[in-house]
Amino acid sequence: MLDERMEDYFEITVKSILKSLSEANNTNNTEIYYYGSKVKYGFNFNKGATDTELRNFETKIGYTIPSDYKEFLQYTNGLEFQNDDAKILDIKEILECYEIFDYPEHMIIIATSLSSQLHIAINLLSSENDNNIYVVDPIADDYFISIKSDFTEFLNRFLSCYGSDYWNWGLDTSDKVLKIEE
Repeated sequence: MLDERMEDYFEITVKSILKSLSEANNTNNTEIYYYGSKVKYGFNFNKGATDTELRNFETKIGYTIPSDYKEFLQYTNGLEFQNDDAKILDIKEILECYEIFDYPEHMIIIATSLSSQLHIAINLLSSENDNNIYVVDPIADDYFISIKSDFTEFLNRFLSCYGSDYWNWGLDTSDKVLKIEE
């Protein structure tokens, strides 16, 4: 039988992801290549949101947030990547986006990527643990596009690829034709 610590590494939960990330963050002071530049690999955790802050947040937006996303906010109210190219927003930043952008009220921006060129949102009308994460280019796109994941899966992928546009992973390239034949 696996001990409790080993079970955390096999079951992917928000808590296990953030716990592993925190451990790596404290022991791994390294640089990596990110889009051709050398950047310091690491994350800045914020103090977790209180139950009162979460209740006030849900009251302001008029929706209940998914439990896995709530667990994230309780652990860390936002998360900054040290490369400054991506971040998961804190409650204050989410509410600012909610007021600034003319998005449907059930879509809240929870993260940005590619220096805010992409907004990642949760569709609060989706059922719990559904594919409720969407992406939109705030300037160019007319539609939010589902990235076919819930918050836990999104978090795992977003942190694993250090904020790059992972939603292109797994595209079926077998049905494409080269523009110029060789």
